[in-house]
Amino acid sequence: MRSTREVKVIIPVPANYVGNINKEVRLAFAIDLFRRGIISLERASEIAGIPVYDFLVKLRERNIKAFNYSDEELKGELDL
Repeated sequence: MRSTREVKVIIPVPANYVGNINKEVRLAFAIDLFRRGIISLERASEIAGIPVYDFLVKLRERNIKAFNYSDEELKGELDL
């Protein structure tokens, strides 16, 4: 079992904000850690609290590449 450390962060949010701030902050944090290469795709989806496929969709909506393959690497992986 993975040991976790919980940290509370206070963020001022406008009173007229509409949405689930906890969910959005978890997603933003997961995306940031993933982009910096600190965590895997699977771990990022766990932190965000969504399935891997949904996390991939969120990355795509933000024009963030989930995989960094060159054309040659991709051809090799696909045996083309």
